[in-house]
Amino acid sequence: MSQEALTAFGRADALQSALGLTPAVGVKIAAIISFAGGIEYHLERALWRIRGIDPKGTKPDTDARMITDLITMLESAAAAQADGERQLLQLWCAAARSGFTIRHNIAHGVPMRIGGALAYMRNPRWEGEQRKREFGDFWAEDNTLDLVREAMATLLRIIATLSKDDDLSAVATQPALRALRAARSVLGEFASQTYNPSYEKY
Repeated sequence: MSQEALTAFGRADALQSALGLTPAVGVKIAAIISFAGGIEYHLERALWRIRGIDPKGTKPDTDARMITDLITMLESAAAAQADGERQLLQLWCAAARSGFTIRHNIAHGVPMRIGGALAYMRNPRWEGEQRKREFGDFWAEDNTLDLVREAMATLLRIIATLSKDDDLSAVATQPALRALRAARSVLGEFASQTYNPSYEKY
Protein backbone atom coordinates (compact mmCIF):
# COMPACT_ATOMS: atom_id res chain seq x y z
CA MET A 1 0.00 0.00 0.00
CA SER A 2 1.38 3.39 -0.94
CA GLN A 3 2.03 6.16 1.53
CA GLU A 4 -0.50 8.32 -0.33
CA ALA A 5 -3.26 5.77 0.25
CA LEU A 6 -2.38 5.52 3.94
CA THR A 7 -2.32 9.29 4.38
CA ALA A 8 -5.60 9.77 2.51
CA PHE A 9 -7.41 7.20 4.63
CA GLY A 10 -5.64 7.38 8.01
CA ARG A 11 -5.39 11.18 8.26
CA ALA A 12 -3.16 10.89 11.32
CA ASP A 13 -2.70 14.65 11.63
CA ALA A 14 -6.46 15.13 11.92
CA LEU A 15 -6.73 12.44 14.61
CA GLN A 16 -3.86 13.96 16.59
CA SER A 17 -5.47 17.39 16.37
CA ALA A 18 -8.84 16.03 17.50
CA LEU A 19 -7.25 14.37 20.52
CA GLY A 20 -5.13 17.37 21.46
CA LEU A 21 -1.98 15.34 20.82
CA THR A 22 0.12 18.33 19.82
CA PRO A 23 3.81 17.96 18.92
CA ALA A 24 4.79 19.37 22.33
CA VAL A 25 2.50 16.94 24.19
CA GLY A 26 3.60 14.05 21.97
CA VAL A 27 7.28 14.60 22.73
CA LYS A 28 6.64 14.51 26.48
CA ILE A 29 4.42 11.42 26.23
CA ALA A 30 7.12 9.72 24.14
CA ALA A 31 9.77 10.65 26.73
CA ILE A 32 7.75 9.13 29.60
CA ILE A 33 7.18 5.88 27.67
CA SER A 34 10.81 5.76 26.51
CA PHE A 35 12.15 6.40 30.02
CA ALA A 36 9.95 3.56 31.30
CA GLY A 37 11.48 1.18 28.74
CA GLY A 38 14.96 2.20 29.86
CA ILE A 39 14.02 1.70 33.51
CA GLU A 40 12.88 -1.88 32.83
CA TYR A 41 16.11 -2.69 31.01
CA HIS A 42 18.42 -1.27 33.66
CA LEU A 43 16.38 -2.58 36.60
CA GLU A 44 17.08 -6.19 35.59
CA ARG A 45 20.80 -5.50 35.36
CA ALA A 46 20.81 -3.61 38.66
CA LEU A 47 19.23 -6.64 40.29
CA TRP A 48 22.03 -8.85 38.95
CA ARG A 49 24.67 -6.58 40.44
CA ILE A 50 23.00 -5.98 43.78
CA ARG A 51 22.20 -9.67 44.22
CA GLY A 52 25.64 -10.82 43.01
CA ILE A 53 24.31 -12.76 40.00
CA ASP A 54 26.48 -13.54 36.98
CA PRO A 55 23.93 -14.15 34.21
CA LYS A 56 26.39 -15.40 31.61
CA GLY A 57 25.29 -18.76 30.22
CA THR A 58 22.25 -18.94 32.51
CA LYS A 59 18.60 -17.97 32.42
CA PRO A 60 18.33 -15.62 35.41
CA ASP A 61 15.17 -15.53 37.52
CA THR A 62 14.64 -11.96 36.28
CA ASP A 63 14.02 -13.16 32.71
CA ALA A 64 10.58 -12.38 31.22
CA ARG A 65 9.28 -11.03 34.55
CA MET A 66 6.65 -8.32 34.81
CA ILE A 67 7.92 -4.95 35.98
CA THR A 68 6.00 -5.31 39.25
CA ASP A 69 7.86 -8.57 39.94
CA LEU A 70 11.22 -6.91 39.30
CA ILE A 71 10.34 -4.05 41.63
CA THR A 72 9.36 -6.59 44.32
CA MET A 73 12.73 -8.31 43.86
CA LEU A 74 14.51 -5.00 44.40
CA GLU A 75 12.42 -4.33 47.51
CA SER A 76 13.52 -7.70 48.89
CA ALA A 77 17.16 -6.92 48.12
CA ALA A 78 16.78 -3.55 49.87
CA ALA A 79 16.03 -5.22 53.19
CA ALA A 80 19.61 -6.50 53.45
CA GLN A 81 21.22 -3.08 52.90
CA ALA A 82 22.49 -0.47 55.35
CA ASP A 83 20.19 2.41 56.28
CA GLY A 84 21.08 4.92 53.56
CA GLU A 85 21.25 2.35 50.80
CA ARG A 86 18.03 0.70 51.96
CA GLN A 87 16.30 4.07 51.96
CA LEU A 88 17.49 4.75 48.42
CA LEU A 89 16.12 1.46 47.11
CA GLN A 90 12.86 1.70 49.03
CA LEU A 91 12.20 5.23 47.78
CA TRP A 92 13.06 4.15 44.25
CA CYS A 93 10.71 1.17 44.38
CA ALA A 94 7.80 3.19 45.76
CA ALA A 95 8.22 5.83 43.07
CA ALA A 96 8.66 3.20 40.34
CA ARG A 97 5.42 1.40 41.25
CA SER A 98 3.48 4.63 40.78
CA GLY A 99 5.48 5.55 37.69
CA PHE A 100 4.56 2.30 35.96
CA THR A 101 0.91 2.73 36.88
CA ILE A 102 1.08 6.00 34.96
CA ARG A 103 3.00 4.35 32.11
CA HIS A 104 0.37 1.60 31.84
CA ASN A 105 -2.47 4.13 31.97
CA ILE A 106 -0.94 5.89 28.97
CA ALA A 107 0.21 2.86 26.98
CA HIS A 108 -2.93 0.78 27.56
CA GLY A 109 -5.48 3.56 27.96
CA VAL A 110 -7.96 4.81 25.39
CA PRO A 111 -7.05 8.39 24.41
CA MET A 112 -9.76 11.03 24.26
CA ARG A 113 -10.18 14.77 24.53
CA ILE A 114 -12.12 15.96 27.55
CA GLY A 115 -12.57 19.65 28.24
CA GLY A 116 -9.78 20.52 25.84
CA ALA A 117 -7.27 18.17 27.48
CA LEU A 118 -5.89 14.87 26.23
CA ALA A 119 -6.77 12.12 28.71
CA TYR A 120 -6.04 8.39 28.79
CA MET A 121 -8.58 6.02 30.36
CA ARG A 122 -7.51 2.47 31.18
CA ASN A 123 -10.06 -0.28 31.91
CA PRO A 124 -13.17 1.92 31.72
CA ARG A 125 -16.52 0.29 32.48
CA TRP A 126 -18.77 2.42 30.32
CA GLU A 127 -20.93 -0.53 29.18
CA GLY A 128 -21.42 -1.84 32.72
CA GLU A 129 -18.97 -4.70 32.19
CA GLN A 130 -16.67 -6.14 34.84
CA ARG A 131 -12.91 -5.88 34.47
CA LYS A 132 -10.05 -7.85 36.02
CA ARG A 133 -7.99 -4.69 36.56
CA GLU A 134 -8.91 -1.40 38.19
CA PHE A 135 -9.74 1.77 36.31
CA GLY A 136 -6.89 4.23 35.84
CA ASP A 137 -6.55 7.57 34.12
CA PHE A 138 -3.91 10.08 33.17
CA TRP A 139 -4.55 13.68 32.12
CA ALA A 140 -1.83 14.89 29.79
CA GLU A 141 -1.74 18.53 30.85
CA ASP A 142 1.48 20.51 30.44
CA ASN A 143 2.43 20.84 34.10
CA THR A 144 1.53 17.21 34.83
CA LEU A 145 3.58 15.98 31.88
CA ASP A 146 6.59 18.05 32.95
CA LEU A 147 6.48 16.72 36.51
CA VAL A 148 6.01 13.09 35.50
CA ARG A 149 8.71 13.32 32.82
CA GLU A 150 11.27 14.69 35.30
CA ALA A 151 10.30 12.09 37.91
CA MET A 152 10.69 9.23 35.42
CA ALA A 153 14.03 10.69 34.31
CA THR A 154 15.14 10.64 37.95
CA LEU A 155 14.22 6.96 38.26
CA LEU A 156 16.04 6.14 35.03
CA ARG A 157 19.25 7.97 36.01
CA ILE A 158 19.45 6.22 39.37
CA ILE A 159 18.68 2.70 38.15
CA ALA A 160 21.01 3.09 35.16
CA THR A 161 23.81 4.00 37.57
CA LEU A 162 23.00 1.02 39.78
CA SER A 163 23.04 -1.28 36.75
CA LYS A 164 26.71 -0.42 36.22
CA ASP A 165 27.94 0.06 39.80
CA ASP A 166 26.81 -1.95 42.81
CA ASP A 167 28.34 0.54 45.26
CA LEU A 168 25.01 1.74 46.62
CA SER A 169 26.61 4.11 49.10
CA ALA A 170 28.09 6.15 46.25
CA VAL A 171 24.64 6.52 44.69
CA ALA A 172 22.70 7.22 47.90
CA THR A 173 23.70 10.88 48.07
CA GLN A 174 21.52 13.55 49.63
CA PRO A 175 20.64 15.10 46.21
CA ALA A 176 19.61 11.66 44.93
CA LEU A 177 17.47 10.98 48.00
CA ARG A 178 15.81 14.41 47.76
CA ALA A 179 15.04 13.84 44.09
CA LEU A 180 13.61 10.40 44.85
CA ARG A 181 11.36 11.78 47.58
CA ALA A 182 10.04 14.34 45.10
CA ALA A 183 9.60 11.64 42.42
CA ARG A 184 7.70 9.41 44.86
CA SER A 185 5.39 12.30 45.75
CA VAL A 186 4.75 13.39 42.15
CA LEU A 187 4.24 9.92 40.72
CA GLY A 188 2.16 8.80 43.68
CA GLU A 189 -0.16 11.76 43.23
CA PHE A 190 -0.77 11.25 39.53
CA ALA A 191 -1.06 7.45 39.78
CA SER A 192 -3.68 7.57 42.54
CA GLN A 193 -7.39 7.81 41.92
CA THR A 194 -7.81 9.04 45.49
CA TYR A 195 -5.34 11.92 45.40
CA ASN A 196 -5.07 12.70 41.69
CA PRO A 197 -6.53 16.22 41.29
CA SER A 198 -7.61 15.34 37.73
CA TYR A 199 -9.87 12.58 39.05
CA GLU A 200 -12.74 15.02 39.64
CA LYS A 201 -12.76 15.78 35.93
CA TYR A 202 -13.73 12.21 35.06
